[in-house]
Amino acid sequence: MKFDQKGIFGPFTIVTSVITGSIFPLLGSLLALDLQVIETPYYGGIFLVMFGGFIAQWLFAHTIHDLVHIKIEQRQTLSKQALKFYLVVAAIILLVIAVYLSYMRGWPVFVFALIGAVACLYAEGFLHHESQMAFGAMFLVIGGFYVQAATLDLAPIVWLKVVIMSLFAFFSQYGWLLFYRLDDYGWSKKVKNRSILVAKTGLLFLIVYFIL
Repeated sequence: MKFDQKGIFGPFTIVTSVITGSIFPLLGSLLALDLQVIETPYYGGIFLVMFGGFIAQWLFAHTIHDLVHIKIEQRQTLSKQALKFYLVVAAIILLVIAVYLSYMRGWPVFVFALIGAVACLYAEGFLHHESQMAFGAMFLVIGGFYVQAATLDLAPIVWLKVVIMSLFAFFSQYGWLLFYRLDDYGWSKKVKNRSILVAKTGLLFLIVYFIL
């Protein structure tokens, strides 16, 4: 199997789902410590946002993706019936996590979860655009932070730094996915340069975060 094999079981699909779905909410969780919003991490929350993020980016998004694109191209995937089954399983898991964390940490958790779910449902399934995982990365950082902070009543500078870090996640993920999908753009030099520029924009936000 090639690393860039498309489909839910494609190695790149799984790797990027781990990075976007798990690493970015972990980053958001660590922000709460770095910004001294909390003294002790809510470890259960860290695990659930990382697990939920991975399920959303991999199982939920890519079952939909494969169902839509299975007739268009060859994919490393399951049958349509199995894809539909795991789509329902993923939706139930994500709903349970969202409801539980909303009960434990507050209603905004459900809002962030809903935004992420809509992004996966709509963009990955029907737009097939690099911005899907980029938006997912952005809101996973914010959601991971909020699950730790459990409040919206924070100093403006805190939220500014959270937004800046979420923009780092957005642009770094966007740039990487543009680079990965160069073959879909016919190895366009213009797209390659755009991917580098977008990724560098992400680094700029990272630098701004540490300056502030």
